Amino acid sequence: MNNAKRILEDNGISPSLQRVIILRHLLVQYNHPSSEEVYQALIQEIPTLSKTTIYNTLKLFSQKGIIKQIAIYGNELHYETQPGFHAHFLCEKCGKIFDFDQPEEADFAKEFEGHLIKSKEVIYKGICRDCREN
Repeated sequence: MNNAKRILEDNGISPSLQRVIILRHLLVQYNHPSSEEVYQALIQEIPTLSKTTIYNTLKLFSQKGIIKQIAIYGNELHYETQPGFHAHFLCEKCGKIFDFDQPEEADFAKEFEGHLIKSKEVIYKGICRDCREN
């Protein structure tokens, strides 16, 4: 929990118990949870937790650059704390999202035809290894 608290303090965020627990949860999750999945995972630990608190906290963390939002299913956002550039793979059968390393192209410009590029996302879709085997 100390690591989550330190990250919040380093980013100028007051480390309330709920914020620390939400960030701690995200730091150990590699399944790119949605806000609903974060809520369901933590409601037993924090019975007074509201969905509004989850939404507002995830929005704050995203604005501060602590987490990254990923829009894989259209309107539904998923969240991750994994740093650096990497691609995502979405299994169209089971819905799991996987990270995999993909070196960023050396010629990827920070500017394109006068537009400032702030981020780049690569999402592959298909059938994961587990679903193909079953």
